[in-house]
Amino acid sequence: MSPPPLSGLAVASLVLSLLVCLAPLGLVLGIVALVRIPRTGRRGKGLAIAGTAVGGVVVVLTALLLVIGGARFTAWTEEGGSLFGARGPQAGTLFDLKAGDCFAPAGGLFSAQEGEDLRMADPSVEIVPCDGPHPAQVYGTFRLEGDHAISDPAAIAAQAFEGCTPLLHDFAPDTWTLPDVEFSFYYPESVSGTGGDRTVRCWLGTEAGLPEASLRQEPGTWDAGQLAYLKAMRPSDGAWFSVPEQVDTDLAAATAWAGRMAEGGAESAKLLRAVDGLPGRARGPVIALANRLDALSGIQRSASRATTRAEFDKRWDGDEDASGEEWEARLALGLPVEDEGEDGGEPQG
Repeated sequence: MSPPPLSGLAVASLVLSLLVCLAPLGLVLGIVALVRIPRTGRRGKGLAIAGTAVGGVVVVLTALLLVIGGARFTAWTEEGGSLFGARGPQAGTLFDLKAGDCFAPAGGLFSAQEGEDLRMADPSVEIVPCDGPHPAQVYGTFRLEGDHAISDPAAIAAQAFEGCTPLLHDFAPDTWTLPDVEFSFYYPESVSGTGGDRTVRCWLGTEAGLPEASLRQEPGTWDAGQLAYLKAMRPSDGAWFSVPEQVDTDLAAATAWAGRMAEGGAESAKLLRAVDGLPGRARGPVIALANRLDALSGIQRSASRATTRAEFDKRWDGDEDASGEEWEARLALGLPVEDEGEDGGEPQG
């Protein structure tokens, strides 16, 4: 008497289960074979069991690897670390940097040539954890506007100044409390109309090294009145941070900056007067700061119209600022201030 025929489903189940990409199909065929074999009387129950078991194991292992791989990728790309620990130092270039990254440059943070913008010449960097020693941290990136070719480094640098300033205030709304740092950026010297890197990378840095912590500030740090004040001060602070390297040697750069200072100060004065919800003790100091910014705006606007360096220096008094009024306003609002009696004193609340 001839043996019963072998189940084709059982054979197919085992064969397909051994092929990783077809293991799910092998698992399904194994289950179907186990259901049909008792009804049909065919041989191959052992093959069907083996195919089901192998297919199930392969499917489970594949799913587990995908989950672990996705978690590791997310941890690496979003959190700056790995699944099993913080990311250590990594060799890279400026083009690998993203907002929040801390890094150490290979050739120094700033150009050594007098009169140049603060632009790194060597793109090699080491990306390092922010909770360790680091000379610089990226606070934002943006792309140069337009799809046309730009070959003038001065035009690109102007866009860099304009684009980096608001990103700084998004990253650290209270610039007053930042350590003594340089405001800098890296930009391509020229870009074509058909492609190429158009990304400007903005960072804070100092050759002496930053504190061993991220400089990013979280909005939950301040109450509504403090946030409104900081928002109102953004135009004035932004103009101040846009000071060009050539301010002492280039009349055109100096007068342009004076114009930005005048506009920023006047805008901040207007916004300060419109702030609602300030505590009673802060209203007077805030208005006094607004008045001071308006007065300085007039001086700065006059300096921006100077036609000679001597005329600019005469109109612009470098000792004129609003630091005293700003100190009083911040103190009344409960924002950190430095002790005026100590040079480089610790911020006080």
